[in-house]
Amino acid sequence: MRPHSTIPRTIAGGMAILLVVGGIVLMVNRGAGTPNGNLPAHLATTLSSLPASARAAAKGTVDLTITTPGHVVHVSALVLSHDLAVTTVAIPVNALITGSTATKVNFPVTLKGRDSVMGFSIVHLSVPIAALKLDPMPASTSVVAVAPIVRGSTKTPEYDWSMTTLGDPLINAQGVVRYLATKSDTSLSSYVDAIAVDASGHVVAVLSSRHFWYAAQFVAEVAVVVATGHGCHAQLGVVGKDEQGGGVLVKSVVRYSAAAHANVAVGDVLTTWNGKEIDNWNQLVSTLYLTPAYTSAKLSFVHKSTVHHVNVTLGCPSKLVP
Repeated sequence: MRPHSTIPRTIAGGMAILLVVGGIVLMVNRGAGTPNGNLPAHLATTLSSLPASARAAAKGTVDLTITTPGHVVHVSALVLSHDLAVTTVAIPVNALITGSTATKVNFPVTLKGRDSVMGFSIVHLSVPIAALKLDPMPASTSVVAVAPIVRGSTKTPEYDWSMTTLGDPLINAQGVVRYLATKSDTSLSSYVDAIAVDASGHVVAVLSSRHFWYAAQFVAEVAVVVATGHGCHAQLGVVGKDEQGGGVLVKSVVRYSAAAHANVAVGDVLTTWNGKEIDNWNQLVSTLYLTPAYTSAKLSFVHKSTVHHVNVTLGCPSKLVP
């Protein structure tokens, strides 16, 4: 049995859970999204009407038109590196998608997949568009929350916006770090494609369909994982629990999965992943979440007191086949 890790298990477990749910999460105020007579009309009909720090970021988003039989949806998406963009809208696999910016209109867009943990669809843009600049998410710092309102590819977007402050972090019972936003004059909870922009004009957070703010840099990392994994995060094909002294005790193995093909069995203990020790179950889950499907990894496990070293090709949860 391997010695205990020098990192306390409670801290490592909390960090792993934190990683899985998106790094840093902010709760937002709930309420009507569209300004009305009871709220200040923080509605910008032009970019110049926005606070100066938010104009470049708002201009740098891409407008998507998503067409399915009998239904057309217009949304805004955050442009990332690698010609990727993310939106909270759940895009059907048979949808026709086009994109538009101030200078490029109706270019083809391809759906790459959806991250169900945070609630983002990832798309690939067929034309190069400069990625928005991203900063680490700050605490106790004033930001501008901007929600583009897109009504068509040929219409100029409007923007609902609000000043807010990201509060100090709190940790809940599951070890997830969240930031509470101070009360905004205008609630943006029904605008699920809002971005938070810092004083430098860089995007620090994205509002998801789950009504949480997620760190923009983490969203960008996950988008690359989904895009390069053919729409999937990696799956090893086991359910496990923490083993005393470190590692993961296998409780069940999914048929035809990567673990099954590697002859991993119930009762085995997973010990290392690509040469690094596996400290606990949450760490393994986090590692898989940030690994594209169909990539290879080196796995070590103990089976009946014998250590085995195998190469596994990680699967996609929805595509397990013999």
